[in-house]
Amino acid sequence: MTIHALTMPKIGLTMEEGTVAAWHIGEGQVVATGQHVADIEIEKSTNELESPVSGVLRRHVVLEGATVPVGALIAVVADATASDAEVEAFVSSFVPSV
Repeated sequence: MTIHALTMPKIGLTMEEGTVAAWHIGEGQVVATGQHVADIEIEKSTNELESPVSGVLRRHVVLEGATVPVGALIAVVADATASDAEVEAFVSSFVPSV
């Protein structure tokens, strides 16, 4: 069982937070490495967030329109064998690393 965090990326040198403008992959959908999963807005631009891993997008932790700090957990990608309880435990215990 493998669970991966999708976090708010640091897109610019001075970026401290970003907004999830739109999700392009829904919960329960399969995602491939490099696939465009969300649009991230920063002060003057919108950037594509690509998945660093393949798996199933199990949870949107941050809803569209929400602004969070760099490094914050925004979604969870896991393989099909991960249970909902394991995903929930991962989300609950996640500690951002900036």
